Amino acid sequence: MSRSRKLHRLSNPDANERRAQRMLFRHLRDDTNANRGRMARRVRELQLLLEMDPIEFEQLIARLMESMGMKVELTARSKDGGVDVRGIDSDPFRGGNVIVQVKRYRDTVTPSVVRDLFGTLQHDRAATKAVLVTTSKFGPSSHQFVSGKPITLINGSELVGLLKHHGFHEMFAPAYASAADDAAGGGSGDSAPAIDVAAEPARLLLHWTGEEEYDIAALVCKGNRALSDDHLVFYNNASTPDGSVRLVTGYDDANACLMVDFDALPAEADRLVVIAAADTENHPSATMAGFAGPALILEAGADQDAAVVHLADGAESNIAMRLGRFDRSEAGDWDFTPALAGYPGGLRQAVVAYGLEVTDEEAVAAGQ
Repeated sequence: MSRSRKLHRLSNPDANERRAQRMLFRHLRDDTNANRGRMARRVRELQLLLEMDPIEFEQLIARLMESMGMKVELTARSKDGGVDVRGIDSDPFRGGNVIVQVKRYRDTVTPSVVRDLFGTLQHDRAATKAVLVTTSKFGPSSHQFVSGKPITLINGSELVGLLKHHGFHEMFAPAYASAADDAAGGGSGDSAPAIDVAAEPARLLLHWTGEEEYDIAALVCKGNRALSDDHLVFYNNASTPDGSVRLVTGYDDANACLMVDFDALPAEADRLVVIAAADTENHPSATMAGFAGPALILEAGADQDAAVVHLADGAESNIAMRLGRFDRSEAGDWDFTPALAGYPGGLRQAVVAYGLEVTDEEAVAAGQ
């Protein structure tokens, strides 16, 4: 019996409930169709930046800075010292000498890159501030590190917004044309160039309503103990060492997505725990109260119905929430149980509960 159907059996004890769950899935899909074009266009916009030649990308950032009124100089690549562009802002209030580093990345920029740029800034006698620009994003520990320092972090979405605001709309024309074709029925949307998405046996999608942002995390365990630090998949560690569990960005209309190859999980692993956590780095007072109408959807294959589990809403008293777990049976099948649990201490408390030690930096990354 397939994992998808077995999950249907667990979540749908009878035919009527099964039909109700399928209706829920279709409702979720229909409800997000209005945002599908926007999400697909966002993916395409970032993909256009990712496909640029590295030198062209640096030149684009230099042109953006010039459009903002700065005097700009591109550094020699052999002598850049980690600096790609230098700019002088003559504004009497926010002006200064700016050093800029650009990272045309798909994955989250690591905190070490941010720390290295700060070191460059400290040793640059002329510079008064630094800017790190990326096509991807930064984790909470990076934002925590730059707090109070003359460093600005600009992620991919913010970069697209700046480019549009300063007149660079034409470079995104292919993204608009593709989105228009999809909206007119010229495409299904599946042809959109996906970031960090590969063909894996299962996609574990998480939907919720509202504007609040939440992170999804997964723990590969033996019983109630995580196999290792590397088997915690979250915003600062996007994949297990073997790639069997990967955090995905920009996937379709899901709020969050994990790619899970159940057959490739380590032989000693018999449990996969799924956790949602509030984004306390960007929203310090955030709790799970805004985690409304959550649904967990397992897409196990194109020829199988998606399995849907409608979960309970989050509570204001918690900062993280265990959504459920997959357990491997003696026969090798994986069964899902919606085992809900709240963690007032956030993702850090959840991680510690599964036997992992949290360093100070990890505690900051977890919003604690």
